[in-house]
Amino acid sequence: MSGCLEREAVVIETRGDQARVHADRPAACGACKARGACGAQLLDRHRGARGVWVRNAIGAHAGEAVVVSVPTGALLGGALAVYLLPLAGLLGGALLADAGLGAGTPGTVASAAAGLVAGLLAARRLLQRRRSPTGQLSLRRPDSA
Repeated sequence: MSGCLEREAVVIETRGDQARVHADRPAACGACKARGACGAQLLDRHRGARGVWVRNAIGAHAGEAVVVSVPTGALLGGALAVYLLPLAGLLGGALLADAGLGAGTPGTVASAAAGLVAGLLAARRLLQRRRSPTGQLSLRRPDSA
């Protein structure tokens, strides 16, 4: 699929038209300098059950190798919301308090913190309104292009 990020995975189980798939982390992760501080490591620690549920339009069975695809637009949109909205809130709050309201340092810091929280809440609301992230994932067999 053009415009998608793809990853090989294995179907762990199926239920109706859903399949739970799991992709092993690449070997390069063990040599990464982040040493557990990256998002993949943090998600693995807090995720609990391994794998993610995906619509099983191809009828894959447990133990079958598949390729999971996510549209790059969905990934980039989520990344922009998660990173840019809080940053914009933080900077906007600080600039508003400093330049617009003439607040001193404590007021600027408080406004920056309030802007950060507002940006985080806006990102959360935006991502909740979007279609489920796993609903944008698709499966295909490795041999089909």
